[in-house]
Amino acid sequence: MFLLAATGGLAEAFTIFKLPNGGRLELFPVGRWALSSEDVGELKIVLMPDSPKINARAIYSVATEGSDDFPTDAKLQEQMYRVAERILSSGDFVERKPVIKPFYPPKGFGYYAVMTDRKMVGLPPKSGEYKFFMLGMIRLAPSVYLKVQIMADHEEGEPYQQLLGMAEGAVYTPPR
Repeated sequence: MFLLAATGGLAEAFTIFKLPNGGRLELFPVGRWALSSEDVGELKIVLMPDSPKINARAIYSVATEGSDDFPTDAKLQEQMYRVAERILSSGDFVERKPVIKPFYPPKGFGYYAVMTDRKMVGLPPKSGEYKFFMLGMIRLAPSVYLKVQIMADHEEGEPYQQLLGMAEGAVYTPPR
C-alpha cells in the first residue's frame, strides 16, 4: 500500500497516479485541495478543502480489474439509475426518482446523480455535514472506471463545481 499526501493543495501535489493495471490517471488541478491517495486494490483518491471555510469533499476510486460490465453509454446510464433508485428508496433524500446527468469526459462516457439530504434542508451549512451527495461513474476505457462521490453544501457552488470538473477532466493512459 502506498500513500501520497499533499498539505499545500492539489496544484502542488502529484497529479499523475500509477494504477494497479500499469496504466496512469491524470487529474487536472482546479482550486486548492489537500489530497491523499492509497492503493487498496484500486486507486482511492480523497480530496479535502485546504480551508476550513469550505465544506465539501470528494472520493474518486479507479477500478481497473474485472470485466467490462458497462460497455455502452446506455448500460452505464441504466446502472447509475438503478444505483440511485436504490439509494433514494432509503427515504433519507428529498428526491423520489433519480435524475441522471451526463459527465462530459475527454474520452469515454459517464453518468451521475445528485441527491439532497432530507435532514439538511432549510438548515445552515454545518462543517462535516453535506446537503448534496453526488454519486457517479465514468467509463474511461474497457474495464477502467472512475467512481466519483462528491459531498457539498451547494450543487452550484464553486467547491462542488471544482470537484466535478476534476473528475470530468480525468485522463486515463493505458499500460504500455
